[in-house]
Amino acid sequence: MAVALSFASILAHDVARLSAFYEEVFALTEVHELTSPHFRGLWIGETVLGFSAPSAYDLLELPAPVGDDPGVRTFLTFEAASSAEVATYVDRAVALGGTLVQPPHDTYYGAWQAVLLDPEGHAFRVNHLPLARP
Repeated sequence: MAVALSFASILAHDVARLSAFYEEVFALTEVHELTSPHFRGLWIGETVLGFSAPSAYDLLELPAPVGDDPGVRTFLTFEAASSAEVATYVDRAVALGGTLVQPPHDTYYGAWQAVLLDPEGHAFRVNHLPLARP
């Protein structure tokens, strides 16, 4: 079994504007097949730098900012080699003190994905989404 870091995501108020900023600064390429009202992505080598709209809080069932609590602002996505491996990693994470937020399920963009919190409350996803790399 091997895992890779497939996404590093930022929750942004204006995904189009923020992704355009990073695209221009670093001359990155947009991942057009993932573009939606909720998301923009840019290739950085084999990893997607993702920009998720505030609607992602509900889609991923993550804590949103409230008062002085900043909520979740970033999350990592670990890419499993298969859908079956997603379940293996999820079981391992829960056994080691992680919290399952969403069990593995099909996403609107075609991934098989689970959402979890690590023992300190940091959000992460375990994902299987074969994408054509640049």
